[in-house]
Amino acid sequence: QKAASFYEDALRRFERQDTSGAVIQLKNALQQDRRMLPAHLLLGKALLKQGDVKGAEAAFEEALNQGVDRSEVVLPLGQIYIAIGRPEFVIDRIPATGLPPAMQVEVLSMRGTAYIELGKMRLATQSFEDARALDPKSVTPLIAEIPMLLSLDQPDQAKAVAAKAIELAPNSGAAWNMHASVLHAGLDLAGAIAAYDRALSLQADHVDARVARAGLLIDLRRYTDADKDLDFLRKSAPSEPRAAYLRAVMASYKGDEAAIGAALRDVVKLIDALPLAWLSSREQLLMVGALSHHGLGNWEKAREYLNVIIARNGQSVAAKKLLASIYVETKDYARALSQLEPMYKAMPEDPQVLFLLGSVHLAQRRYVTATEMLEKAASRTGSSSMNRTLAFSQLELGRGELGLRTLEKVFAANPGDVQAGTTLSMLYMRRGEARKALEVATAMVKREPGNPTALNFLGVTKASTGDAAGARSAYADILAKQPGFRPAVLNLARLDVSEGRIDEARRRLTEVLSKQHDAADVLLELGMLEQRAGRPAEAIRHLEKANLVQRRDVRPGLALIDVLMRQRQFDQALATAKELSSRHPEELAVQLALGRSYLALGDQGNARSIFKSATRWAGSDPRLQVKIARLQLQADNPDGALYNAQRALQGRPDDPAALALVVEIETFRGDVAKADAALKILSEKHPNRVETAVATANVAMARAQFQAAVAAFRTALSRQENTGNAINLVRAHVAAGEAGKAVAFLQTWLKSRPNDVPALKMLAETQFRAGQLPVARETYQRALAAEPDDALMLNNYANLLQKLNDPSAQVYAEKALKLAPHNSALFDTLGWILVQQGQIEPGLRYLREARVRSPENGEIRFHLAFALAKAAREAEARDEFRAAVNGPARVENTEAVTRLKRELGL
Repeated sequence: QKAASFYEDALRRFERQDTSGAVIQLKNALQQDRRMLPAHLLLGKALLKQGDVKGAEAAFEEALNQGVDRSEVVLPLGQIYIAIGRPEFVIDRIPATGLPPAMQVEVLSMRGTAYIELGKMRLATQSFEDARALDPKSVTPLIAEIPMLLSLDQPDQAKAVAAKAIELAPNSGAAWNMHASVLHAGLDLAGAIAAYDRALSLQADHVDARVARAGLLIDLRRYTDADKDLDFLRKSAPSEPRAAYLRAVMASYKGDEAAIGAALRDVVKLIDALPLAWLSSREQLLMVGALSHHGLGNWEKAREYLNVIIARNGQSVAAKKLLASIYVETKDYARALSQLEPMYKAMPEDPQVLFLLGSVHLAQRRYVTATEMLEKAASRTGSSSMNRTLAFSQLELGRGELGLRTLEKVFAANPGDVQAGTTLSMLYMRRGEARKALEVATAMVKREPGNPTALNFLGVTKASTGDAAGARSAYADILAKQPGFRPAVLNLARLDVSEGRIDEARRRLTEVLSKQHDAADVLLELGMLEQRAGRPAEAIRHLEKANLVQRRDVRPGLALIDVLMRQRQFDQALATAKELSSRHPEELAVQLALGRSYLALGDQGNARSIFKSATRWAGSDPRLQVKIARLQLQADNPDGALYNAQRALQGRPDDPAALALVVEIETFRGDVAKADAALKILSEKHPNRVETAVATANVAMARAQFQAAVAAFRTALSRQENTGNAINLVRAHVAAGEAGKAVAFLQTWLKSRPNDVPALKMLAETQFRAGQLPVARETYQRALAAEPDDALMLNNYANLLQKLNDPSAQVYAEKALKLAPHNSALFDTLGWILVQQGQIEPGLRYLREARVRSPENGEIRFHLAFALAKAAREAEARDEFRAAVNGPARVENTEAVTRLKRELGL
């Protein structure tokens, strides 16, 4: 309550232009409550207004970390990121989606600049094009795009864009500077000088224009004029390293060795102090730094800068020559290639060189080249290891049948090859050939009956074929011989979980953990168990520890991201995904998790970019391509999704999932004819598949043909009786206005499946929607008994209790928020409950938090407007009410809305 009081006073001071007083009171508020999001946001604005860029950055970043909606901070924070050289933060944290059009233009232009600094020119071009499409009269994207066009050696395009910028903004110093840069690059030196003069007459402190003109004046031997610009820069921009280097150049013309050395030392002092991550996107500064260190005899530092240049510009021949030995000594794939490729040229028939080079290409996902190299190696020696690696390469390349046949040959020649055998067995399982899979697993055990790995895999295979008793027997055989064999213990626990024996599985895993508290595989399994048991807080705790102690395995991190996503803790999920991606940048599953995290936060641009890269890595694997395509649809990229579906069909032309996906994509695009044509193909090829029934139902749902959708979902359920299909049928009933039938169906479903918690949750939600409040309360209680830590279910239950005027609503809303402290909907629920109970000031604090996390949500802003009106903050209440009724997700025009509008005089 103290924090809320300090905040309200700070807000009033800020509105009165008492910025210093506002900062003091905001810091007081944050001393009381470090998690008070509105205080962090207002503090950032106040500090930026005072000129404290670092302090403002810290405040805005803290607000972002705690969940502020990006529209509140995009422009100031993005400008700060660019200024301090963190363009990746602009891309990661400043999306343009969901913003007003004018702001989107600014953000898209800023993102284009950030992409340039990151060397991603294609993405930069797209960002500028998107900005211009939004506002063809804006000069901002034009000015931002010109440096990229020049760097790509597109002078004509750059000249045209610069001319357009001057036409749109004839009094802009920035526009004239870009025009001058184009002329300078085109060697129109007289025109460039005139344009720089014009830019500086409009904006005398434009550093880039001043530096460029000084350099050009030196080239033209107009040393006196150049000295004037350099003197100006010495006073106005003392930390500008390019000006210091130009002073060294001037000194060299004058033959002043002492001045040269002093200027070069100034350069390296300035450049070395800059973050290397920032320098990496500025080749001009890197070259200045390398040349300056070279001039001073600092070879190591010169090599460091040249190495960065080569990483960005592989065509830099001089730098490549200088750093060739460093490539050989570096322990990465680039080093390996630099060692092997010269050998390959000298010895193109050497099987070991071919094998090693092929293995490197395979690791880098260059499947075509890898397969060519490995086929040559295998044809010359025919060794088991080479043929196995060749098979893996063929599989990755999409040559499924060929890879399978190669593996069959490898395993037939050596049934003791566990790696080949397990892969072959899994391939059979994927193809639905369970008998063959079991034969391979049995053959491995028969060849080596004492091999616990082979015996364990036999148990896994039996479990996969539905032979739980056989699987349990296989695991028991292992543990009888080797009681501590961890894989068998874990598989037994998984078997326990699949059979609903949660407590037994937990006991089994906890016993192992008591002997080795940091066993990452056990922590992972326990985390997944707790998630299934409806204890997400415990699941997160175990998975966080597993992810911390096991840095090479991606599974704990991926599982943690999934749990966080289910709990709608999207900021934490994204942070986890980024950290995991930094450790495993080429792991497809990690990149997909990162893309999903961006999607959850509404950043479709970053998500699309990641999914496009993932498409290449997935090759022709139909399963992966279909998975990526569905993510592409979520990212509102149907063209990308269609490409994924086509890639999947290249690998398997009749794949039912891929064919069904084409139907879904065309339905998403609203192309009725193509959707019907795709559905016809699917129905003809797979008339009795569940995918066909689901696709038919989804098309009907999209066309509001709800009875047809009900019939199709019922068919799907008859073909594959699972909870997902059951819930789809319920949703179709609800859409058709048949909530009673939906409730009746779920009640019948649950009679034979009393432990189906997702169905139980759906029943509670459907009863709530149908207005069956007392019975819905009983259903929620049953579901919460099974999963007591489900934050969203607790939140929905709190809403139900509030409608029933049950005072315990506040307790459940508080518990929900404690479990998911970054979810705006949960802040809104608690705040609204408090306000409705007459606790205006405490409720206002939570509603402000919800508003800055989801400013586009009309219902949240209405709740805040209502609370502000009760707190006699009429002006602010009017602003919030207008946003609630006029925003993109406006609140429904209910009696309460009309009443508040009248009270506010609107």
